[in-house]
Amino acid sequence: MTDVSVVVPAYNAAATIGDMLNALRRQSDPPSRLEIIVVDNGSTDATADIVRATPGVTLLHEDKRGPSAARNRGLHHACGDIVVHLDADTLPTRTWLRNIVAPFTNPQVVLAAGRTLIFSPATAVERYIAAAGLYETDRAISRLPFPFVPSLNMAVRRSAAVAVGGWAEELMTAEDVDFSHRVLKAYPSDISYASNAVLFHRVRSTPQELVTLAQTYGKGVARMYRRYSDEVRWDALKTAKVRGRLAQRAILTAFLHAGRAVRIATTQQLEFSQCHLMWSRNFARGFFDEYYGARARATALK
Repeated sequence: MTDVSVVVPAYNAAATIGDMLNALRRQSDPPSRLEIIVVDNGSTDATADIVRATPGVTLLHEDKRGPSAARNRGLHHACGDIVVHLDADTLPTRTWLRNIVAPFTNPQVVLAAGRTLIFSPATAVERYIAAAGLYETDRAISRLPFPFVPSLNMAVRRSAAVAVGGWAEELMTAEDVDFSHRVLKAYPSDISYASNAVLFHRVRSTPQELVTLAQTYGKGVARMYRRYSDEVRWDALKTAKVRGRLAQRAILTAFLHAGRAVRIATTQQLEFSQCHLMWSRNFARGFFDEYYGARARATALK
């Protein structure tokens, strides 16, 4: 079987990384030559201590902040032909690793994605993230104009990752979109979707965390539009469509709020609509702040 390196970036992950590593070390039928690398990205909690205490795991340190820098540190240390990524707050199922590397028996496969499920959604925000499909892999790998593999559940040929220069360390978000785009440009091929490579992801749980996440994602998309302006452009028509969708979602939320009072709308419907409006508004705010600047954003969203 092909040599495999698992690279995990970690920052203040003491609450989750132990469970993740234990699940990773208990994989069913793992590759015979497997290395697990955790790159600590300047944690101030017990992350490094937990990793050191876990047998069979290599701990590296990367002082430059950001997941791209951490992944590059792991990439250049890795010995495997295939480099697999997951995040420190995920929980892989028993056959996850075997299944995510399986597509690489086909020499044409360069980039593969596993299936990500939400870990026990309990709050309104967690339920929204699960129901909205924000982490659905089949949506990500077919999303235009930039199909991509989410970095929390990814496998890539190491030779291809190195050839394109690794991860863009200046990007603090949408780095997986950028990385996937460069790999697919250099090695034209379809993303292989290993739907049986399942892991669970612990997601944001509070409204403020949803706001921050939406703005961060919006800024990431804006950076891709600016970074690849020769390939894709933002224009007034796209801005008008965003404004229209925001207006529609605000009206729907108001209708559901009134409808719940007279029992023609459910609490679950209103909950989803409120979170969806919150997500949409803040995604747009992040996008326009990054793409146009804060002043122009106010005009764009009027």
